[in-house]
Amino acid sequence: MITEEGLRKALAGPPIVFEKNVKGKGKVGELVDIEFGDMKLCGMWDETGPVRLRLLLFHECPSTPKDAFEELIENSYRVRELNGAANWEAYRLVNGDGDMLSGLIVDVYKDVAVLQSSSRAIDVHISEIAEIVKRVTGVSSVYEKSVQRVRRKVGLEPREGFIIGNVKEVVVDEEGVKMYVNVTLQKTGLYLDQRENRVLFGHLSYGRVLDLFSYTGGFGLHALHNGASKVKFVDEDPEALSVLRINLKLNGVNEDKAEIVQSDVWSYLRIERGSFDSMSVDPPAFIPSKEYFEIGVKDYLKAYSESLKRLEIGGIAALSSCSQPLTRDKFLGVIGKATRYAKSHVRIFKIGGASRDHVTLPQVPYLEYLKTAFLVKIGSTYSS
Repeated sequence: MITEEGLRKALAGPPIVFEKNVKGKGKVGELVDIEFGDMKLCGMWDETGPVRLRLLLFHECPSTPKDAFEELIENSYRVRELNGAANWEAYRLVNGDGDMLSGLIVDVYKDVAVLQSSSRAIDVHISEIAEIVKRVTGVSSVYEKSVQRVRRKVGLEPREGFIIGNVKEVVVDEEGVKMYVNVTLQKTGLYLDQRENRVLFGHLSYGRVLDLFSYTGGFGLHALHNGASKVKFVDEDPEALSVLRINLKLNGVNEDKAEIVQSDVWSYLRIERGSFDSMSVDPPAFIPSKEYFEIGVKDYLKAYSESLKRLEIGGIAALSSCSQPLTRDKFLGVIGKATRYAKSHVRIFKIGGASRDHVTLPQVPYLEYLKTAFLVKIGSTYSS
């Protein structure tokens, strides 16, 4: 059924097999036993765009798809128990290809789990998956939020709503910082991949802090929790800023310690004349795909350089990119050029990635999409 080339690619990269490498026909969502030499594998038939098979298990298929999902989701939870993420009140339980569950994302927020499917095969089994997630994690509610752009690209209609229960609002604790989550309003609740970078920034930051592209305020809230004197939050999304205001109240932040600026970042940077002791610059994916690479690089350069101009000597900055096409080396190259534009002399002391709940496979490098460079500005006389 599968060509040798197709299977080799699936074993050496993302665990999927494309239509051109599959012979025959199956039913969407059914298990498919695969033999390759002395190796036995289990896949699932799919018809999402060019994808025809998703590899699931490195042994013969169990009796039913439910049994396969139970094994995979239990494995995912066990990994988070071992690396400590399952002890967090908010964490990613299933990270798509990283958990051999291509096409499925599952995030847990205290008592509610959020599922996101980008696969016809996953869609077929979404109710069974929800029941398994509930049993494994102990949540009382499971909400589907399959509204991402990739679904539209492959011809799938958006799907959203409760599968189990009705808990839509929770407050989660992130290392002492309280954050409000409403799964029916926000994109996915929180950007869980930045958790450990937010926590580290909180410990390192001090004085006057700029949280640029603040969203609901994660970086700035951690700075305030750790003693920063004041944080300026800048974002143009009114919904995100309304949640930020809730978060400030939840954490007992006095009005004189937080300033909220609703503005697009470019307009804000044109008029900002102040300086900061610490800053986080966490933009959206300026390079969503390869064809936007050159335009996106220019936006990153502008965001980083204009921000660094406003960083005091001795100040700490966390510069982030979630664009997968911007590899680690290219990301560092952009920062190097940005420091020259900003006439800033810096030292990078850490490159952070996605938090440990965002597990990966060694053969799937695209899962290493998030990069956060922590640096200190040691001078402003950098010669070009």
